[in-house]
Amino acid sequence: MSYSRWIGSVWYTFWASSPCNKRDDQLFEICSVKCFKYKELKEDIDSCILKLKEHVKESEAEYEDTDYDELKIYMKRFMKDVEEEYNKGDLT
Repeated sequence: MSYSRWIGSVWYTFWASSPCNKRDDQLFEICSVKCFKYKELKEDIDSCILKLKEHVKESEAEYEDTDYDELKIYMKRFMKDVEEEYNKGDLT
């Protein structure tokens, strides 16, 4: 599932395919930039944003604080979708 696309955002984000079926291992992909597991985002979303900022610095790309605020919204939507999907049944 896509959360943002480059046409309307600086980010292209989506729920990526994962070889594992566990909730904590579901992947949030920031296309061409970085990927985070659900568990990482759930435990400390702000730390994930900081890791992303450090990663982006190394690639010399530049984003505004508002871009990271927007990305955090997509991360939260992803987490909500994962939780809804895994609460449907007895998946963990």
